[in-house]
Amino acid sequence: MKFSKIVRYAKMIVHRHRRMLGIGILAVVLALILMAKHENNVRFVSSDMENAKPRDVWEYVSDFSNVMKLNPTITKFIVTHESTDYKQWNYTVEYEEHLSQIPFVSNKIIGDFVVDKSHSQRAIKSTHRTCFAKIYCLNTKSEMIFMDLSNGTRIVEKIKYECPWLLTRFCMNEVLYQRKAIFKQLQNLFAHTKH
Repeated sequence: MKFSKIVRYAKMIVHRHRRMLGIGILAVVLALILMAKHENNVRFVSSDMENAKPRDVWEYVSDFSNVMKLNPTITKFIVTHESTDYKQWNYTVEYEEHLSQIPFVSNKIIGDFVVDKSHSQRAIKSTHRTCFAKIYCLNTKSEMIFMDLSNGTRIVEKIKYECPWLLTRFCMNEVLYQRKAIFKQLQNLFAHTKH
């Protein structure tokens, strides 16, 4: 077959399928844009919980069944692994939550928690792998520090999370919603309590 016939045949194929080819290229580009992840860092500080001891607040938040009470987006969970020694408690949780902005969309998350009691300031460190439809996953790291004030407790949380760069605002709103809900519930539980 001559080269000119091959070129003519290729042009004919492209011409016949140009719409499908265009849609395919557009779909690939859109998927790449949506899949591109951006890492975000945020820091949250709770209101002061007067008269609450850091140990009491830390122990409450360390128990994931209480986290489910604090975070209204979590729908169910199961602890899949647990180990402890005198310095720290490690556990893994598989849990489901829905999006606060689109409640009918849910995701599955695997969270690994390290409840650290070896330092003067109590802390909870965690990593989370959030997956949508088992095909698209995002990672999050968190560290909650329970600060001892002269008259109570303050929580400082640092979060590093991945998000598709086109959905940065949406992801930030999700993080803000959850943190506001968690800190408000803790404030209601521990503020002005005598421990």
